[in-house]
Amino acid sequence: EEVRLDEPARELYAADSSFGGRVMVFDLDTFAFKRGWAAYGHKLSEIDPSPAARVYNPGGPFAKEFRGHLTLNISNDGLVYAADRAGNRIHVTDKQGKFVKEIPVATFTAGGSAGGVMFSPDKEQRFLYVCDINNNHVWFIDRQSGMTVGQLGSMGENGGQFFGLHMIATDSKGNLYTGEVFNGERVQRFLLTR
Repeated sequence: EEVRLDEPARELYAADSSFGGRVMVFDLDTFAFKRGWAAYGHKLSEIDPSPAARVYNPGGPFAKEFRGHLTLNISNDGLVYAADRAGNRIHVTDKQGKFVKEIPVATFTAGGSAGGVMFSPDKEQRFLYVCDINNNHVWFIDRQSGMTVGQLGSMGENGGQFFGLHMIATDSKGNLYTGEVFNGERVQRFLLTR
């Protein structure tokens, strides 16, 4: 579903939605497979293929495995953020797949709230920006605590609203860009201020 490059390490990270979701790492020059992992840093050989491992329970425990439509991004401090859209969560691992923490995203709603993940443009990347196709919000999450600190948007087709929020990007000037599917079919730009 998504590809990110770690050019200094000469590695390509791919979010693969097979088996509910896997993070796959390839050599950037040869495309040879190097390593991969699933939810909670499970080795690829340990993925539970059963439907029971992917059951979504709003307000209950998270599924044992990723539920599907995985996206990812890599922070400046070398952590991998894998967003499990249908599981309403983000898994944070190191670049070897060692599980660090789980960040819940709008768990009170149906699956679909943890889409694309970007980072705030400050050097520390204090915040995650997460697009939510189900609730049509951009969630602002404190990267260290995992707490949701704000949101942007609502369902609709006017400026500042979303209909099928699917993609998110930032630039070095602090602009936030969103892309929509379904009836939205547009890109919007926002300048975030405190």
